[in-house]
Amino acid sequence: MRTVQIIIIAFFVSLLFFATHLTAGLLLQERKYPVKKTALLWGSAGIFLFLEVCFSFLFLSKPERMPVALMLSYLYFWGVFIYVSADGFWKKCYLWITYGCVFCVSLSVSYYGGYLLAPNGTDIFVYCVRGVIYGIICFAVLFAYHKFGRPIIREISGFRTKNWISLSVVSIIYFLTFVMLLSKISADNGINSDTVILFLLLVCSFAVASILIISSIHQMRKEARDELVKQNVEYLMSYVENVRKTEQESRRIRHDLRHHDEQIAAMAREGNTEGILAYLGQNKAASESFPAWCPNVTVNGILRSYAGKAKEAGVEYIAQADTPAQSGVSDVDFVAILANLLENALNACVARKSAGPIQVHIRDVGNKTVLAVSNPCGADMKLENGLPAARGIGIDSIISSSGKYHGEINYKIQEGVCTACVILNP
Repeated sequence: MRTVQIIIIAFFVSLLFFATHLTAGLLLQERKYPVKKTALLWGSAGIFLFLEVCFSFLFLSKPERMPVALMLSYLYFWGVFIYVSADGFWKKCYLWITYGCVFCVSLSVSYYGGYLLAPNGTDIFVYCVRGVIYGIICFAVLFAYHKFGRPIIREISGFRTKNWISLSVVSIIYFLTFVMLLSKISADNGINSDTVILFLLLVCSFAVASILIISSIHQMRKEARDELVKQNVEYLMSYVENVRKTEQESRRIRHDLRHHDEQIAAMAREGNTEGILAYLGQNKAASESFPAWCPNVTVNGILRSYAGKAKEAGVEYIAQADTPAQSGVSDVDFVAILANLLENALNACVARKSAGPIQVHIRDVGNKTVLAVSNPCGADMKLENGLPAARGIGIDSIISSSGKYHGEINYKIQEGVCTACVILNP
């Protein structure tokens, strides 16, 4: 009978831990693998959790059961989270360790709740009381993070290593302290006033530290946005300069038009048909050196600018576009998205000393604007969650601007060619 009770308790504890760990993992992760593989990995973690909790409750003494069960489950799920999430390593560590602090605080409060509400209850009833208290606190914090914290955290690149290491170190210190205090609370087997005071002081300290960390994260977010603004301004200035040069060339052509007309008229009076055709052919070649891919001034200016850069770098450049003069996508966002895509493609070709080609396709399909840019890439380029693993400010700029239009961004590599596709819903 005792064994049956232990198995029931072990199943209840493992189910509760699995529910909170899985919820935390799904809310904190940036998915790297397809849904099926991700689900398989989290499901395997659940099976491991159930087995190790059963082992702890069946073969360990009562004081050792919960500490061993919770630490093994937490550490194993930490490993799974690191593996399945596409963020930078230290950002993932900070997120999961901070969740660990919440995990320990929730368990500590649940222990005190059990001591107060069920001082003489059966083991099953005590674990049920603790489980309810633990679940309420843990899920409340996780869903508060989902609503308020996740949108901010996602804006900050996981490759700001120094910032995330500093935050992780602070979280590790608190986590280890909470683990030791949780062991003390469990060993007290009742309410010890000294332990309660220490616990309250530690929670208050953690709350203050969390406020300071949130301020630091907001500063990181501001710096990331400032970098995006700076980069967009640079692209806009480059675009304005390109438009200025194009306008100057147009004025020159208009100024020279009367001279061309006079030259053609003179040859016509002489009956020099072959000379007229040859002269017109020269003019056509000159005008085609400044092509117009589409009616949209901004898109055309960006394509023309990078056509010139690609020509200087000796990279083949092929572009097609049908963007109308009046587009639902703002000029600033076209610069942020298209210019970054082309800049990354050109840099990749230059770095590999590749002659290209860079291929650009921009289409308005129904209510959507689709941008696709492809270029040769090396075998060392890796993708995580449909984005380059080494994410820089350019990718962040694309993500930020695309988000205004509920955009979809996807990179794929096939036969040595990387294709970036952005679908906007203006």
